[in-house]
Amino acid sequence: MTKLMLALLGCICAIAQTAEPPNRPAPKAFTGTWKGTCADGKDFVIVTLAHTEAGNWEGSVQLANMRGGEDGQCQTVVDPPSERHALKISDGRLQGAVLSFRGSSRAEFEMTLPAPAKARLRFLGTASEDSPWELQRTR
Repeated sequence: MTKLMLALLGCICAIAQTAEPPNRPAPKAFTGTWKGTCADGKDFVIVTLAHTEAGNWEGSVQLANMRGGEDGQCQTVVDPPSERHALKISDGRLQGAVLSFRGSSRAEFEMTLPAPAKARLRFLGTASEDSPWELQRTR
């Protein structure tokens, strides 16, 4: 009986070590298209993310030309986001519950998921770093 209990305890420990931590979302949770809506009701940011079989992150960030408040939040869209001026995602890595990636050498982002279809995007080095943009999954 003791040997059986030890074997069972060993199996439980092995499973617990390989399980994802409860607050760590899987890469699939981040994949898809995410949009942020400005105070004027227009889209001002579109993030498209894919996680490859090789473990890399691909996608883009499209930003509108906009007017914002001191808190980094969008007040008015001047020119909508466009694929023509999209920033290609590179250096993506998921650490804990935070997905970080670059859109260029001067554009770094961090994304978290407070709910399955909601995200918060921090644009590092800007006012939105302390006041993240709220995004909704569209697909």
